[in-house]
Amino acid sequence: MPVRRQLAPASIQSEDIRLKRVEFHYTKVLTRLMAAHALAEKLTAIGYQRMLRTIDDPELRPVIEKNFAEERRHARLLYDALAEIGLSEAQADRLMVTVVRTPSFAAPRRFAEQAEGELNLVMGSLSLDVTGMLMIGINYRDSSYAPHARAAEAILEEEVDHESFAMNALSRVLDRFGAARVAGALREWLPCAVNFFGPPGTGFTFDCLTYGLKARDNQELADLFLALLERRLDQLGLKLPVLTREYPCRLA
Repeated sequence: MPVRRQLAPASIQSEDIRLKRVEFHYTKVLTRLMAAHALAEKLTAIGYQRMLRTIDDPELRPVIEKNFAEERRHARLLYDALAEIGLSEAQADRLMVTVVRTPSFAAPRRFAEQAEGELNLVMGSLSLDVTGMLMIGINYRDSSYAPHARAAEAILEEEVDHESFAMNALSRVLDRFGAARVAGALREWLPCAVNFFGPPGTGFTFDCLTYGLKARDNQELADLFLALLERRLDQLGLKLPVLTREYPCRLA
């Protein structure tokens, strides 16, 4: 049975939080959700910065520079929104100390700490930008918290090119590296990408749905991502790796 949301889109403002016009649990759920979103944007920015040190291709560098600048700007946008309700960047990141080591953050952590070269650039973009556009476009743009909804709208407007780059660049890396290497990279990255949506059916997600901070459960978004990616891979003659269903998903 679908969860009934209690709050309309953009119905809560930062002053409602500061003046404690909303229940404390709403604020607790909101800050955790936005802190996770901010950190994901920051780690993605760090990953693009890392790519600038490992990729010299003159066709790719302008794209990487653009994506790096936008991801850094979007992280700042979210951290500034958190600061409006009394949470500094350092405090927000401390909220994520445990979460960042879970499978949900494996993709942004891997992109920021390990990824190098063009093939990993494309896999990282698939795992973070395409997934991120689904999370932001479906869940956050209609958030009951107006500052998060506004931030989501700004991010969607700028990052639409990130998603198209990732999908289109699959053809480029297929030509350059061959089907076997691309298939191997997909097997490495795909579980991380799907786990990035987070575990399905949790109490936290139930609270997000009830408060109107999300519109869909994590599994619904993961399934949509896999369907979109499978369609693109079919066009290129590649197979989507088979994953286990339970979280954290793994190769089957």
